[in-house]
Amino acid sequence: MKTGIILAGVVLSAASTGAVIAAEAIDELNMGLSKTSVFDTPTPEPFEYTRTKPKKSELLPRAYADIPPQIPHEVASYLPITTEDNQCLDCHEQPKLIGKTVKGKSPMPRDHYVDLRSASDTMSDSVVGARFNCTQCHVPQSGAPPLVENTFKGNE
Repeated sequence: MKTGIILAGVVLSAASTGAVIAAEAIDELNMGLSKTSVFDTPTPEPFEYTRTKPKKSELLPRAYADIPPQIPHEVASYLPITTEDNQCLDCHEQPKLIGKTVKGKSPMPRDHYVDLRSASDTMSDSVVGARFNCTQCHVPQSGAPPLVENTFKGNE
């Protein structure tokens, strides 16, 4: 009885393996979701970042909660951002305004003043070292068209 079950299992296994081996190969045009060749390199349309000056721009809506906000004004004159020269802090480093809404002011949140790598939850008087590079998380607004269609709705 056991021999018959084992023999049936071996036959079924061999039959299914043969079916897989006999399957046709997938060509490169049907390997992924894209309907173009995997060897094509798309060329994005040229675009320019906004040239709006600080305090002259509107706040941009966020796609979902807790995403870093986009930078709604030009940043070219502020780059590169270094620990010695961070012009963003001239306007945005306002720890006394954290949690308050003040027209024309955009203070950084509390977590930019707390070293999340330490066990302490103590707030510093200035931005902690790991948070000085603003453009690591915040991106300038641009009018660039998307490379692929996106149907994400976010928090509407």
